[in-house]
This record gives sequence, C-alpha cells and structure tokens, in this order.
Amino acid sequence: MSSFKQVDRITVLGVGNTLMGDDGVGVAVARELVSELEDSPVNVVLGETAGMGLIRHFRESDVVIVIDAVAAEAEAGSIFRFNADEAGIVHLRSNNIHGMGVPHLISNARLAGADPEVIVYGIQVGDVRPRDEILTGPVAAAVPRVRKLVIDELVRFGATVRYRGAGKQGMSSLTRTNYSGKVHLTKGSSQP
Repeated sequence: MSSFKQVDRITVLGVGNTLMGDDGVGVAVARELVSELEDSPVNVVLGETAGMGLIRHFRESDVVIVIDAVAAEAEAGSIFRFNADEAGIVHLRSNNIHGMGVPHLISNARLAGADPEVIVYGIQVGDVRPRDEILTGPVAAAVPRVRKLVIDELVRFGATVRYRGAGKQGMSSLTRTNYSGKVHLTKGSSQP
C-alpha cells in the first residue's frame, strides 16, 4: 500500500548541461513535463546551470523532485531514485551548476532555511562530450520512463492523474486542467 501525503507546493527541477550530451538528461525530462503540466500548480523548472538561484525553489516548496544525470558506474540509461539524505546521491553528475553539485545545492538550501521533502531521480550517463542537445540512445530511452516515475510521485503527493485513450507513438499525450489545487492529467487529447 502506498502512502498518501497531500501537499500544496511541488517543484520538479531538471538540472544538467544540455551542451554536454547525456549530462542534459534532467533538463530533457523537465522539458517533457513542462508541456504536460503547464497549467497545473506543479512548478516545473528547467534549472540547467542556474546555480545558487535554484535555492529559492527549495524555500518555496513542500516537495522538490530533482532530475539529474548520474555517474554511478552502471549501464547507460539506468535510473536511480534517492532521498536527499542517502549516500548514493554523491554520484550525481551535476557539478555543472556553477561548480556545485545537487548534494551541495540541497545542503545550501537547508542552510538557508529550506526544508522540503527532496526526491532525486538520477539517470546514468553514457557520453558527456560537448555536443548539441543530443542524448545517446539508452539515455534518451530513459526520458519517458523517468517522466512516468515523476508523474507517479506527483500522484503520491495528491495529484490526480486520469488516463483515456492512447497518445502518439505510445507516448502520453496529456491535457492539463487545474482541478481543486491538484494536477489533473487526462490522456488522449493534445488540447488543454
């Protein structure tokens, strides 16, 4: 049985350097969520390399879901879920945030008085050489899986998700409606 915890302020934060190949996977997931959740009370942030400016999102939220690249000596595209205090979080790759990784960002946010619940999704990178916003195959394949996991987290925190029909190419095509302060997602239509 899953736990249910209704919260009012949720931020999904995608970080990474989109010019460094797979390092931009957190931003790629956040971009998909932006279009799906644009009319919802969930705040989706393309954090990219914003650095300390991201701390305000921790202060303004009850829950922060961070999506980032990870270097954990696993198969490219492997997905990890951490709570902010877990030791595995040190494998996160985002030293791209002006020399500060996600663990440091979380620590600094807490030092600044922010205390949201923090969940981190890490995706194992394959290639992080400088190039355009192109993810390698296994990492690109992880994007829709992580998107689904994040939506599941939103449901766990009180969001309402309703599916009807199928989207293009087997992917969710969701309409967004603000419903009683919760996220209401309906699959099947591209019109909000």
